[in-house]
Amino acid sequence: MMQAVVKESAGVDFVLKQVPIPTPKADEVLIRVEAVGLCGTDLPIFKGVRPVAYPLIPGHEFAGTVVGAGNHVADFKEGDRVVPGLVVHCGRCDYCRRGLESLCDGIYEIGIHTDGAFAQYVVAPEKTLHRLPNGLTFEQGASIDPIASAYRPVKKAAVGSGDTVVIFGPGPIGLYALQIVLAEGAQQVAVVGTGDDAQRLALARRLGADLTVDASVESPAEAIGAWTGGRMADVVIEATGVAEVPGFCLGCLKKAGRLSLAGIFHRNSSINLGDVVRREIAITGSICYTWLDFQACLDLVTRGRVRVEPLISHRMPLDQMAAALEIAERRESVKIIFFPWPGAVQ
Repeated sequence: MMQAVVKESAGVDFVLKQVPIPTPKADEVLIRVEAVGLCGTDLPIFKGVRPVAYPLIPGHEFAGTVVGAGNHVADFKEGDRVVPGLVVHCGRCDYCRRGLESLCDGIYEIGIHTDGAFAQYVVAPEKTLHRLPNGLTFEQGASIDPIASAYRPVKKAAVGSGDTVVIFGPGPIGLYALQIVLAEGAQQVAVVGTGDDAQRLALARRLGADLTVDASVESPAEAIGAWTGGRMADVVIEATGVAEVPGFCLGCLKKAGRLSLAGIFHRNSSINLGDVVRREIAITGSICYTWLDFQACLDLVTRGRVRVEPLISHRMPLDQMAAALEIAERRESVKIIFFPWPGAVQ
């Protein structure tokens, strides 16, 4: 048996209980979870806003040690330190064959469509696994998922040398996107938040943002216009998922600018498509990541191009999930990392 956080029904309830340790299928490994992060995607599941198949153990940002494997597993063995991606793709559909695993027709996601890592053990298909380099900690490994979720929209926006970039949303995705655009050679970067984001905006400045904007007290478009001498931004990355924000993003872009949407929207957004046409704005969407994106982000962390530790605001045992959710709801955290084993909190 193992301890796990289980969402048993709709509503805001969950239970911390003992459940059977899962048995890996032929192509799966059993992983002892050493660190697992709380993601913004987990919050709607806990609130009952995002419907899932109950009962479910959430949690998809994790790293751990292989302790068992199915008889078809070829490249991983007991004792290997691993970090899986959450995307499980079929490998056969047209999207998979084109390297677009996150658009797979038969996709399912660990911790969303099948039991995840808010537990002491979890199973994951071998094809999702990446080796955790010896120089990285488990909490760094547990942070690769949000880094990869920021990496893909940055790459799709083709951020390059000389670009002025504006990032809406100083949460983990936005703060990782900030570090990635700087690694890609952006000339200057601004981060936009609200009055609740003072701590996060201060962190953005420490991570290299040239400008931070509190949208609750000043117009983002006016602030970016003054900052750029009226030239506006080459690229805007939307990392809030708030329906009203894309309109503000468009207001910060120059002609032929690029808007890359990374936020997960739960309400429809209205934007001026006439403005998009007349100014030839390019808009791209991004969901999750590919295996290659994930591996590239492991390399960014290994080489010190992206730093994880400044974003980790809380390290907690798994049995403090209720307290963690309250902290996240009050926006007092940046990234919360859980350690499921007694005495493991660092």
